[in-house]
Amino acid sequence: MHLVKLLILIFILGLNSSVSIAEEAYNAEVRYLHVQKGQTLHNIVKRLYPKRVKQWPKITKDIVRLNPHAFINADPTRMKADVRLTLPLKAVVRSVPLKPKKRKQVGTVAESEGSVIAVDIRKVSRKLSMGQPVYLGDKVITGEKGYVRLRMIDAAILDLRCYSIMVIEEYALNTQNRKSILNLLQGSLKKVTGKIGKMTEDIYELRTPVASVGVRGTEYALRVFQSKGCGGTIDADDGFYLEVIKGLVDVHNEAGQEVVAKGETAYVPVPKAVPQKIKVKPGILKPVQKVEKKNTEDEESSIWWWLLGVVGIILLI
Repeated sequence: MHLVKLLILIFILGLNSSVSIAEEAYNAEVRYLHVQKGQTLHNIVKRLYPKRVKQWPKITKDIVRLNPHAFINADPTRMKADVRLTLPLKAVVRSVPLKPKKRKQVGTVAESEGSVIAVDIRKVSRKLSMGQPVYLGDKVITGEKGYVRLRMIDAAILDLRCYSIMVIEEYALNTQNRKSILNLLQGSLKKVTGKIGKMTEDIYELRTPVASVGVRGTEYALRVFQSKGCGGTIDADDGFYLEVIKGLVDVHNEAGQEVVAKGETAYVPVPKAVPQKIKVKPGILKPVQKVEKKNTEDEESSIWWWLLGVVGIILLI
């Protein structure tokens, strides 16, 4: 039954998605990118559009035009840190062959439980089990009791819990083009950052429909658009929930930005709401730990046996 539900969900998602890698990855919408300290516009353009060298000047000009708040005196060499860039639509939607000769493997399934399916860029679905590869452009979907751990090419670890949908939009580890862009459409995810995101010039972002995460740290958990609890978590209002387990994380959307540190949690109800650091109710991001109640009769019986033992020792003395 769970498999049937997943196949129906895949069919619905397929109706709304396109046939090329670019449209699958970006949904033909304007993209956003959070600028971290030390990054330059030249390096961002070079890493995002490595095969469009002749268009770099135009792309650079368009980015400056769309983001006057991000540059001092409209100078592309004087970009501010901790700002959000809107990237030009035409530069984002690239023409990529429908059927590439070879799919690019970006990770491997380390653990898998329950219903876990991947839909590739050709809209072909396959069941994911331990040891199987995951590819660039894959849409990973977990069922009601599904869980999957992905070990990526940069040693990052992704734990995707039940009722989750995540798209691997960009993943590259080569020396001059290190980037990781994931899109969690719904569900719960825990990530331990790998090599990508540790260098200043790396492009790293985890997107959701409500807010995006730019990493400064190494480990965090989040949940988005998952009102029904599963796998031990409780029901919750729709929105974006985040907990930083280690390091620092930037949470940003069109309304604002918040830096969340180790041990802190944040919540964003809708895309146009400013991210806020608040205390998140236990059980939303982590499974509730069940406390087993001790049997009262067993406790009383244990006490009596203890007393009898003491009396026996006294009599022997």
